[in-house]
Amino acid sequence: MKKGMWSLLLLIIIPALAFAQQSNPRTHQDLDLGALDWPSASTENLFTPLVNPSLLGTENSSGFGWAQGAESMKIQDHYWLFANMKNLSYVFEHGVDELDNSQSHHTLAMGSPIWRNLYIGTSLRWKNSQIGEADWRSALTWRPHKSTSLAFRLDNVDNESPAYHGGLSLRPLAFVNPGWEQRLELSADLDYDKDGGSYKVNDLALGVQTRLLDGLNIGGGYNFDKKTAMLNFSLSLNKTELGTLSNFQKGSKGSLAPYIYLSDNMFRPFLGMQKEKWYSMKLDGDVKTYVAPKYSLGNIRIMDSKTKSIETLIQDVKKAKNDSSVQGIVFKNPSFSSSFALLQEFTEAIQDFKASGKKVSFYYNNISNGSYMFAASVADAIYLNPLGMVDLRGMAINSPYFAELLDKVGVDVLNFRSHKYKNAGNMFSETEMTEAERESYDTLLDSIFGQMVDGVEAGRGEKLKSSFTKLVDAGPYFLSTDALDAGLIDKIIYEDELDKTLKADFGFGKSLKKIPNYVDYTWHKPRESMVAVIYAQGDIVMGKGDPGKKIAHENTVKLIREARKNPLYKGIILRVDSGGGSAQASDIILRELELAQKENFKPVVVSMAGAAASGGYYISCGADHIVADPATLTGSIGVVGLMFTFPRLYEKLGVNWSTVKKGANSDFGATHRPWSETEVLRMENYIEAAYEEFVGKVDKGRDNLSYDQIHEIAQGRVWTGQQALENGLIDELGGLDTAVEAMRRIARIKGEIKLVDATTSKKGMQVTMNANPLGASLRDDALEEILDDYIRAYEMWRDFGNESTLMLSPLNMKNLKF
Repeated sequence: MKKGMWSLLLLIIIPALAFAQQSNPRTHQDLDLGALDWPSASTENLFTPLVNPSLLGTENSSGFGWAQGAESMKIQDHYWLFANMKNLSYVFEHGVDELDNSQSHHTLAMGSPIWRNLYIGTSLRWKNSQIGEADWRSALTWRPHKSTSLAFRLDNVDNESPAYHGGLSLRPLAFVNPGWEQRLELSADLDYDKDGGSYKVNDLALGVQTRLLDGLNIGGGYNFDKKTAMLNFSLSLNKTELGTLSNFQKGSKGSLAPYIYLSDNMFRPFLGMQKEKWYSMKLDGDVKTYVAPKYSLGNIRIMDSKTKSIETLIQDVKKAKNDSSVQGIVFKNPSFSSSFALLQEFTEAIQDFKASGKKVSFYYNNISNGSYMFAASVADAIYLNPLGMVDLRGMAINSPYFAELLDKVGVDVLNFRSHKYKNAGNMFSETEMTEAERESYDTLLDSIFGQMVDGVEAGRGEKLKSSFTKLVDAGPYFLSTDALDAGLIDKIIYEDELDKTLKADFGFGKSLKKIPNYVDYTWHKPRESMVAVIYAQGDIVMGKGDPGKKIAHENTVKLIREARKNPLYKGIILRVDSGGGSAQASDIILRELELAQKENFKPVVVSMAGAAASGGYYISCGADHIVADPATLTGSIGVVGLMFTFPRLYEKLGVNWSTVKKGANSDFGATHRPWSETEVLRMENYIEAAYEEFVGKVDKGRDNLSYDQIHEIAQGRVWTGQQALENGLIDELGGLDTAVEAMRRIARIKGEIKLVDATTSKKGMQVTMNANPLGASLRDDALEEILDDYIRAYEMWRDFGNESTLMLSPLNMKNLKF
């Protein structure tokens, strides 16, 4: 392939070198690349800024280039330098005038889309430093159909007699085969300008452009008034295009302009030939539903490069699936943390990738428990370092209890639970796990571990030497040979042997680290209906807070209100990943979602991620459709009130309190004395009423369940998404893509759906960096292992210290180890 390409390059370069031997570098040349008979409605290449600046808006012309002028077999002192960015371009042209004096021309052009398939652009061209005398060109391009492109251009806008130009390009093969539409283009262009004092139609030019084979571009045009013909020829490989332009006129010398174009985007494989490659996909750090800034400095948002959104990873997989040169994904030592529910969404994307006939492989130095369960469910091959281990050990929930500690320091805990399963406050009020907690956790683990076993046995069942549950019980596997004998891995190799091993096992071993963007030859973008996506991630709290860190009621209500009042949005998808929190904040958020449905007639679809439990389920229950992953933790329909009193602590510290009251209950809930029976009873009644309100909201939102049925499955119980589907708390299993399809049905959307992030502020700027500069010497995860439970206890105190009732899930997601 490379030798063939170099041969083709020589075919283009050698003639230019021959011309150079006969060159006269000071000869004046009139060649104007922008005035050649290009098809104005379809020129998307290096020369776009000179022909039709509006087409810079398609972002197909970005890159850098050089063109050299030649005439009568002589290289001229005439060249062009191009710097094309996505929507902005600068072109420098150097030449000589009639007196053989050096001169330069400058072109500054810009273009952008203003509507779907409608582009606008403008350019200024001036000589030397005479920018005040610049020629001003404006252009508009409309592409109403995949076969049709219309262009209108206005030259010398500030002149008393501007010139008008119209262009039409057609792709006739679009009606034959959609995959052939870019192979043949026919064009017609004409001018309407002053000629002899009056406006006339002239300079009719007809042209044809062909791309019969990928990477081979041949075209030309003929101007019937000027009697000029233009020919263009180019070869493109990877991100490089080499070509020549020729302009001929009867009775005069022909002009030639060889050029090189280094595109930002990849061209289609040359002549359809390409080598199969692996995409080496990086998978490390934290994987979340929504990535919030690590720090904010005014309007500058500093993002942690180690944190990725699940949507970004899934889009990467889809991009690899659609790239014909990528025939497999290889993961090298993936090390990440995520909820099992999000891991299921990623697994589904990988399985869709494999369904296209492509392969997936893994290489590890050591394999962690959760990473193995992911790899085994999707891998065609798992390779392990000779001294590596497979840390397979199953799942566990570990929960700390602080009651004895608090008792020793003199803190009394009042844990008001609507039901025994509502145990979010048990870590403060109990000395050990209650039977209700153990029952709830055991039910959850049965469901989640069962899903893991099913996934591994579906992906690797034939290779395993015994049932996966038996292999888990025999773990961890400290010796790589033991893992190989058990059928847990496929081969034991060093990482430097990976390419050779992949080549032997799959027929291709080379890999690329990034999926390139390709030149998009499509003219017509399909109609898109916009749907707002609002991310609700973190604890639900009153007041303000950063989206992605907290679900603060003021911020969240504002986001929902803006989305529901925006006429461009066809609906709202609420992406929930929360274990709940403030009952009042949850109710206010639910109210705003109800207004979106009733006042603005916008459907609301909820996509549950890692968790949507208690308050997380409360804000979801009124949705038109609820989607959850099989391992999503949801339900936990119940209420808890957690109060602390400190009379014994104050006594130990020698702090005495005195009270003067006006009103029998003016010191209700005081922390310096024990609560009275009346206070306890009133709080219990309040918790009961709040629970009934919760069940009533669910009853109102879930038409498929009665109040009594909801109460039966409520009482604080936490369910997995799979269990929630069985008992009617959700409508469908799946991730965000499934929620999008549900929105399509409910909102009766035809055509494409464009998801709009309605959570992230559009103001300011975003910087991505390693937000933990001490990471090499002080690992966050090492501290978290020691302090995580205490940090969580502090966060609960900080976020909910002033709340009388909480809709909070009993399970700390980080306590679920797998």
